[in-house]
Amino acid sequence: MSARNPTPQDDESKGKDIPSILPLAPGGVYAVKWETRMKRAEKLAITPLPDYRNPFGEAKAENPIAFFDIVAGGYYLGRVEVEVKRDMCPITAENFLKLVEYKCYAGTKFKVYPGNWLVGGDISDLDEVVWDANDPEFFNYPELLPEVRAGGQSIYEDALFKDENFDLKHDGPGVLTMYNDDEPDANGSRFMITFDTKNKELDGKHVAFGQVVSGFDLLYSLQKLGDARQEGDTFQRVTIEKCGIKSTGSNAVAAMAQQQQQQQHEIAVRFRGFRER
Repeated sequence: MSARNPTPQDDESKGKDIPSILPLAPGGVYAVKWETRMKRAEKLAITPLPDYRNPFGEAKAENPIAFFDIVAGGYYLGRVEVEVKRDMCPITAENFLKLVEYKCYAGTKFKVYPGNWLVGGDISDLDEVVWDANDPEFFNYPELLPEVRAGGQSIYEDALFKDENFDLKHDGPGVLTMYNDDEPDANGSRFMITFDTKNKELDGKHVAFGQVVSGFDLLYSLQKLGDARQEGDTFQRVTIEKCGIKSTGSNAVAAMAQQQQQQQHEIAVRFRGFRER
């Protein structure tokens, strides 16, 4: 991802506590003190955020809840749960939910832009240490999707799909929104989650379709691994180890019940016709 898409805000007050990556030394090793390198190899400490509030209010029972299990530097950090706003963006929601359901996001990495947002969901760039094609918890790309589009793709036929709507705004931290290479109608598998309240530049350009309802403190703490140069690099590799659907939402339950009733009705009609012969 280019730092220009969208443009992360360089705010010194935001980044003052976030260490920068120093220039590379010969051989590709960061030119930092040994003590600093050792500290950066430790498990990330999660800072609680008791004041965090869901940007769109309480999750609705009719909407699904998806989850990601996050690892960084080889350490398991915890689980993040997001409400997917199927009531507001059904097409965008279906794309995201199917990618979660098929385990496509397991093994993908996060890019972190401190003070702004993180970007995930590039199914063409997997963490080879975590991803395992022989494990059913991961999507078998070589066998099932060997020519995956660079940068990722959607579940739909054209790989990228149109912007559904811009009804939900980027008014606060924890907004789940689509990433689109700074082009309209170019939604694939990549998504973003906001860190801050100042994200108005995303309105009208990125389709917001959900919110973090649990584990935002974990995501927020990832900023400590980020690069203040706003290039997305992290001191430790941050990866989705596992993904899934925690709750399908009451809409799905109701639809399934209605489908079963319809099937029972069709069976009854066929049976009645058989008796009348």
